[in-house]
Amino acid sequence: MSHNNQTRPAGGLSVRRGLLSVLTLLVLTGLMFYIFKDHLPEISAALGKLRLGQGALLLGLGLTYPVIEGIISQRILSSRLPGFSFRRGLDLAFLGAFGNVVTFGAGTMAMQGYDISLQGLGIGPGIGLTTLQYVFHKGAVLLVAAVLLVFHGGWLLSADTSGLMQYLLPACLMVAAIILALVLVCTSRTVQDLVYRLLNLLPDTGKWQARRQSWTAQLDGLRIESRQLLQNRGLCIQVILLQMCKLVLMYAIPWFGARFMGLGSLTFWQAETLTALMMLLSNALPNLGGMGSIETAFYLIFAGFLGDSGTMTLLVVYRAATYYAPFAASCVGFFLIQRRWTRARRRAS
Repeated sequence: MSHNNQTRPAGGLSVRRGLLSVLTLLVLTGLMFYIFKDHLPEISAALGKLRLGQGALLLGLGLTYPVIEGIISQRILSSRLPGFSFRRGLDLAFLGAFGNVVTFGAGTMAMQGYDISLQGLGIGPGIGLTTLQYVFHKGAVLLVAAVLLVFHGGWLLSADTSGLMQYLLPACLMVAAIILALVLVCTSRTVQDLVYRLLNLLPDTGKWQARRQSWTAQLDGLRIESRQLLQNRGLCIQVILLQMCKLVLMYAIPWFGARFMGLGSLTFWQAETLTALMMLLSNALPNLGGMGSIETAFYLIFAGFLGDSGTMTLLVVYRAATYYAPFAASCVGFFLIQRRWTRARRRAS
C-alpha cells in the first residue's frame, strides 16, 4: 500500500522544538529541586537507603506502564488490523511518552495516527482508536479511585490531621464528573447527539466555522470507532481490566518507596488510595510537558501523612520511576521508530 498521500506526523519532530522541550524539562526539574532545597539533606539521606535491587524494582514498576499500554494498544488495534503486533503497540506507547514531553502533548496523537497509518489503517480511525484508549484510561482512573475510596475513605478523613482532605475531596468529585462526561461523549450515542446539536449552534462564519467542521469530523470518526469497539464487550472488559492493573502497579510505587526508605507506616492499600486520589486530583491541574500537576497533587495529598521531607523524598522516587525512566526508554524507542518511518517513506517513494 502506498503512503504518498499520508501526511507526516505534525507537532514537535524538529530538532529546535525537541531541544526547547528538553530544556524546559531541565528547567522544571531544576525548579523542583530548588523548591526542595531546604530538605535536600533529608532527601539525600533517605535516597541513600535504597539498595540497587530496590531502585531497579521501583524503576521496573514505572516501566510496566508503557508495557501494559503496549498490550492494550495491541488488543484494541488488532480488532481492526489482524496481525497488529505487541511490538507495534509498544511503539505507540513510546510515542505517547515521547510526544508528551517533546511536543508538550500537542503532537502525540498525530504521531500515533501516522504510525498506525503505516500498518494500513487511516489516520482518522487510528486517532479515533487511540482516543478511545485514552478514554478507557480515564475511566479506569475514576473506577480505581472510586473503589478505593469506598473501602478507605473513612480512614482517609480520620487520619488526615491537616484537615485538607475535606477540601480536596470535593475537588476530586468535580474532576470525576468531568471524566465521566468525557467517557459519555466518547461512548454514549445520546450524549454524542447532544454534542452535535451544540456544535450546530456555533457561528457559521470565520474561525468558528472551521472549528465546527474540524470538531464534527473528529466526533464522526470517534462515533464510528466507539460504536464498533463497544460492540465487542469481551475486548472492552479486557481493556478496562488491563488499565486497572496498570494503575494498581503504578500506584504501588509510593508504598514500596516508603517501605524501602523507612518513610511513615502506610499500609499497601492506604498508599494505593492516596496515590489514586492524587492521580484524580492532578487531572484538574495545569501541566507543562507532563510536569507540574502530578508534583502539586502529590504534595497536597501526601504531606498530611508523611510530612514535608518524607513527601518530597517519595515524590523524587515516584517521578523518577513514572516520568524520567519511561521518557528515557521512549527516546530509544523513538529513535528506532524514526528509522522504521524512514524506511517506509523510501519504499513508498
